[in-house]
Amino acid sequence: MFKSLHDFYTSREWCKFRLQVINDRMTPNGDVLDEVTNKPITKKYDIILHHIEPLTEENVFDFNISLNPDNIELIHFRCHNEIHERFGGYSKNVY
Repeated sequence: MFKSLHDFYTSREWCKFRLQVINDRMTPNGDVLDEVTNKPITKKYDIILHHIEPLTEENVFDFNISLNPDNIELIHFRCHNEIHERFGGYSKNVY
């Protein structure tokens, strides 16, 4: 079905799922909140659907992981980079 994660993230299934999750979690006044910081995400392109259980080439076909709304957090692009320690992002350690 999907040859790569890129194929999955550009699929009709993912695009439809993404819009549905965003619409379902939108506040009554139309805001989308970062589910980690609880701050509004003001730009649509900053809304990231983060898989709590990471999506891999091996589990992308398991829709209980890839297309499960319970496995998704809506977060800001910047927060997503921090979670994955990309582009100078950092993660907070709990001691």
